[in-house]
Amino acid sequence: MRHPYRRALTLPLIFLLASAASAYQSRIDSPQQTPSRPLWGELLPGRYRVGFRTIFRFDTSRTWRRSRDYMGNFSPDPDGRPVQLNVWYPAIPQPNDRQMTLGTYLDEAAPAAAFAPLTSIMRQRNQANWESSVPPAELPALRATSTYAWTEARPAPGRFPAVLYFGGLNADMNSNAVLSEFLASHGYVVASISLIGRASTQTSQSRSPSDLDASVRDMEFAWAVIGAEFNTDRTRLAVLGHSLGGVEALMFAMRNGNVSAVVGLDGTYGFKGSTGVLTDSWGYDPRNMRAAFLDLRRAQGQQEADLDLAPVRSFRYADLTMVTMVGMHHSDFTSFPMVARRFGIPILPKYANTGWNRDTAQRGYQQAAQIIVEFLNEHVTNERSDVSLQEMVRGIQGATLAHFDAGPAMPSPEEAIAIVNDRGVEALKALMVRVCGKQGVTSCVDADVLNSKGYELLGQHRGNDALVLFEIAAWSRPLSANAQDSLADGYAAVGNSESARKAIQRAIQLVPGDPGIGAQSKASFLAEEKRRLDQMR
Repeated sequence: MRHPYRRALTLPLIFLLASAASAYQSRIDSPQQTPSRPLWGELLPGRYRVGFRTIFRFDTSRTWRRSRDYMGNFSPDPDGRPVQLNVWYPAIPQPNDRQMTLGTYLDEAAPAAAFAPLTSIMRQRNQANWESSVPPAELPALRATSTYAWTEARPAPGRFPAVLYFGGLNADMNSNAVLSEFLASHGYVVASISLIGRASTQTSQSRSPSDLDASVRDMEFAWAVIGAEFNTDRTRLAVLGHSLGGVEALMFAMRNGNVSAVVGLDGTYGFKGSTGVLTDSWGYDPRNMRAAFLDLRRAQGQQEADLDLAPVRSFRYADLTMVTMVGMHHSDFTSFPMVARRFGIPILPKYANTGWNRDTAQRGYQQAAQIIVEFLNEHVTNERSDVSLQEMVRGIQGATLAHFDAGPAMPSPEEAIAIVNDRGVEALKALMVRVCGKQGVTSCVDADVLNSKGYELLGQHRGNDALVLFEIAAWSRPLSANAQDSLADGYAAVGNSESARKAIQRAIQLVPGDPGIGAQSKASFLAEEKRRLDQMR
């Protein structure tokens, strides 16, 4: 059962950061000079310096170049789909290593000519998204700005949890570089991927299910790469996404049961008119969302935000935390507000009296970063700081927090059998009714899964266990002739001929009104059931 709580909260950001200040000096100081971090504002690093590495790989399980022209002429693509990974990781820079500048992020290039088309796309985005944000006269200063990362720095010893990051629609690969560096300094390996379309003929992303699926598959491929090439702990995994990337992060988590935590940053799935981007995506099934979920976004009405959080609330089996913040824009959940504040980029006149400006944006980004690292520490590494997530949010003026505990999930077929053997079939039915809630068991219980598993168990000569699943399937689908037919097989397997006969009779009664059986199939189904019934007499 869920227990919601909601709080409106007020304390300055400095309270959140002060508790870490003294610890920072003792953890990060070294014989080297303390490195600069001009885009971090008041954010303080964790105990690690940060290494940065770019990786280029081909996923040979998929094609990228067009293999057939309009005439059907075949030209195979032996390389496959190109994927670029930018990886930030806990590191120990050596005395001769140099701190990177933003120019390094902007000018990334592949070592092999085969990746030249992808490199061109990614570099163009990197430069366009960052350089277009500042006046032309400031471009040299932008490129010379220090980052908190060292190229190819030696990895720190130990094994570290991983964070996979999806940017927004066609975002550049470093759109959240500040957050990536910040998380890496706190002991996470962070990976961002190239976001491209389905094929070389369509290099930009769209919001279509096929394009989203392509990006999720890219990240699945990337996860295999960093799991093999970095000192990551593959049992501790989180996924983050901004805007459309929030949809992709949820898709990834619903497909990968090893994900411990998901963070959506002003995710597209939470806005009116855009919820279908998630709910219509391939593989969308709220029952498969079991990871702890933080939905972090602008409050209703902030910079035109019109929320519809029904998809978020559909994740009944996930520990759910919903945080809203004021004084933020959609882009303020990326590194942009840190650049905009540093270079004094003016806001548009229409925002002049909205309560949002470059100061609130920078402050909000810093607060969001603190919230994210605390959430990940709690749900991925099981390490909580002295300041809890609730206390952090309480210290943010105008923010709200709502939390819902994960509800009980539907037991698997094997778990269902164990419950019946231990506590009886009525206990299992009561649990399923509670899990399904208002949805009802007819639409909630997956009778097809129970049915398939039941026949698998019959093949293993586990008739009693198969009968349990057939009984539950028939109970959840009281108007299904097929469910009664399977139930008859279950009774027959355990030698209960009388109950098998009654189940067949019930199936015959249900056939005319069963919408699951096509009109052309009803006659043959009835004939088969009557034949079986005659054999039992």
